[in-house]
Amino acid sequence: MYFDDRERLQHLEGNFFPRRLNEDDPWIISLSSEKRSAIQKVIGFDHKSAAKLTDEEVEEETLRWVIETDIVSVSNDGGSSSDDIGSEVQGMSERQQTAKYDSIKDLLVASSCESALESLTFLWNAIANALEHGVSTERSSSSQSSQSVVLITFPQSESLWNYDTMVTVLEAIQITQPLLPSQFDLRLDLFHPDFKHSPRMLSPQWHSPFPTVGLTINSKSQPSIDELDIDTIKGKLDVLFQSGHATRDLNQRTGEENLDVLKDCQSWAQKEFGKTKMQSFESGRRHADEQEIEWIVHRGGSPFELYRTVWNSALNLSTDHNDASIIAEPQLDSHTLYRVAVTVNAALKRLDIPVRITQVYHPFITSTGDSESEERPPYGMIQLSPTRLKNS
Repeated sequence: MYFDDRERLQHLEGNFFPRRLNEDDPWIISLSSEKRSAIQKVIGFDHKSAAKLTDEEVEEETLRWVIETDIVSVSNDGGSSSDDIGSEVQGMSERQQTAKYDSIKDLLVASSCESALESLTFLWNAIANALEHGVSTERSSSSQSSQSVVLITFPQSESLWNYDTMVTVLEAIQITQPLLPSQFDLRLDLFHPDFKHSPRMLSPQWHSPFPTVGLTINSKSQPSIDELDIDTIKGKLDVLFQSGHATRDLNQRTGEENLDVLKDCQSWAQKEFGKTKMQSFESGRRHADEQEIEWIVHRGGSPFELYRTVWNSALNLSTDHNDASIIAEPQLDSHTLYRVAVTVNAALKRLDIPVRITQVYHPFITSTGDSESEERPPYGMIQLSPTRLKNS
């Protein structure tokens, strides 16, 4: 018997079997919401069914999954009788051992993200905001750590419903870990309706109703002098010394200073590439033999902030009609700037995103041309270009 057999009886017209149903002959829908809830509980959502949900419904389904699978530990603040204390304490202990987090700091529904590029950009914005505002979950002195998680769910991003694509998106962030602030430990947990392509009953905690990322940032305890790896520190210092002289500190740049940086970079580009191609930088008008380029002066100074700028620039470049985007970064050394470019390009290729970092310019990066006659760029710059022709 089906759970809706009683409603099927409404369609019996003297025949032993119900009529074939079609769009002109729907079932009665008195219990449609209950049916949908029962079906989704058994078979789960897919991209098409998730796309019909509102943000509030996505939040409700996500929180229901969190509660049912004990992902967050729950303390008992209510009163209990003496007969029940022992069993309650044992139950709480078992649930806390299986709980992944102590609390949920925030639940973000990225309903505006419909592609892997939009989703990855959204993730970088969330990570950069967390690091920028010093959001950290301090580790307690006990054996267990106190972790507050930010859950980010992507119900509308069709590509992320593919588990392997979701893994690739997180790998694009994991490879940047060496460039993130050393005092923080970034952790990304992947939850997915098709987690490891395995049945949900084997690991219900990891099988979320929608593609979801758990973001936690823990502050690291500073090592003692005896625990420092001197060889590693020497290696990092060698890289810094070999990268050339540091550029002037522009942490407190004003609008006029940003404009000066922009003018210096544009002036150098005009001399380097020729006036014909660079004319549109100032005029903003497009001609057959000219390029439209978006210029950005990065206001950060930390690699994670530059990652956010680069990914937002890649997203803009994939949707607008510009031929390129150049990000001026006056603070970072050449080694760090190059590593940012390499890690971003690796992700762009793996995810088949039609944008690439095509050039990295820096005063202390030797070009392939005649370095004695060429004028070195005034600041570090990263150039992004689309890989597919766009309609003019």
